[in-house]
Amino acid sequence: MERYIQEQKKKIGQRIQKIMAALDLEPAQFAVLTKLTVNTVLNIGAGKGFNSNTILNISFYTGLPLNELLNVSSNSLDRKQLNKTFWLNVKTYNASAYKKFNQKRFTIVEAIRELAKNTSFFDIPKTTGEVRNKIAKDHSISLESSAVSQALLDCVKEKLIKKDKLGLRNFQYHK
Repeated sequence: MERYIQEQKKKIGQRIQKIMAALDLEPAQFAVLTKLTVNTVLNIGAGKGFNSNTILNISFYTGLPLNELLNVSSNSLDRKQLNKTFWLNVKTYNASAYKKFNQKRFTIVEAIRELAKNTSFFDIPKTTGEVRNKIAKDHSISLESSAVSQALLDCVKEKLIKKDKLGLRNFQYHK
């Protein structure tokens, strides 16, 4: 029985990791935004252990009902709905973390706008990593890829830049 329980915990951990990847968040970011500790999120991801309150917390913030959250046999996630619900719930129920996260993103969006409008940087398609490195170098700041990705998506929505698929999971951005 113990072996079965450990296998299920690992599968649930993998499912939570997929959700974090769909949200483009690192475990530390996911922890802060969902009012969990980093260790709790890392333990879940590793399949080490968690309690029902932790799972209910994740279910609440992601907007995924328990049967969908714990559906370890499913590889599908409605990323658009997941992102919409997650950010709405974080903004509503964890406003201070949401504000801090977006303050950093705001400066990144401004940097991307500047690159798109006033330079030839995006004349050649760039990956998120290339954009992150350019902004980090130009502004002497340390950035996480997830924050840069979200800022890039904001600029795509504003029609400042375009996004094309590069491989299975990556994108490139250009004018």
